[in-house]
Amino acid sequence: MKRIVALGVVVAACCSTGCFKHREAPHRPVTASTVADALAKRETVERVNLSGQTIAGLPNELSSMPKLSTLLLRNAKGVGALSVLPSLRALQTLDLSGTGLSIVPADVFACGGLQWLYLSDDGIASLPPAVGGMTALTYLNLDRNQLATLPSDIGKLAGLRWLRLNENRLSALPPEVAGLKQLQRVYLRQNQLAAVPECLKGLPLLEDISLSNNKVAEVPAWVGELPKLRQLDLDGCRVAKLPEHLDGFRKLQVLSLVRCPIDDQEKARIRAALIKTHVAF
Repeated sequence: MKRIVALGVVVAACCSTGCFKHREAPHRPVTASTVADALAKRETVERVNLSGQTIAGLPNELSSMPKLSTLLLRNAKGVGALSVLPSLRALQTLDLSGTGLSIVPADVFACGGLQWLYLSDDGIASLPPAVGGMTALTYLNLDRNQLATLPSDIGKLAGLRWLRLNENRLSALPPEVAGLKQLQRVYLRQNQLAAVPECLKGLPLLEDISLSNNKVAEVPAWVGELPKLRQLDLDGCRVAKLPEHLDGFRKLQVLSLVRCPIDDQEKARIRAALIKTHVAF
């Protein structure tokens, strides 16, 4: 009983004197889910979520919201002109996915402070060189569009860490992608790539590459030399054999070779060499 009392005294003392590390509650942004609600909170609102709604355009009054950092318009109808966007000085996250864009308006590229940009599930067939001016971007999602090429200016996004290009029509990436030295994840599923893009060769922080459902038939040895690579997805590609020397591939945590035409002998060789890697055939 004395020990229990003593322990209680110690705990009480720690609570009163600050022995335990102070933990602040996570920040909960002031959020609005309608235009009217956003206007009512214009001085404090940080996050406006109009996803899936039918709206009568974006009001110019959004520019009077000094703290608005997140604007979500995914699958919204009636978005209309985007001329108000450049005046949203605090804007960091913009989601225009599924809004029916066939081209990306210049007003989007004028948002110099954007860090997260979602443009998936639209009808975008090309990106203008202006995308290179969005130097604050760390995340760019262009999944499920109609892109057959990318502008060389995409290589100017020096801070980009995550690039999503799944389900487009890309047969190659521009060499300038080699300039994305902060890139950690690149997703290229279901395109028209016949080879692992050479421009990924010198990216020192690349951790995750997805090339599933492309026409890739060969994995170059340099893939194993990427110092941070942890996941490699070649599901549904035409790869029948990995490089002769697999030492560099041993750092992989996950290697997906599902639906690849790999024979049993090659599977056994890969399993024996990569005993600490989760390999899926």
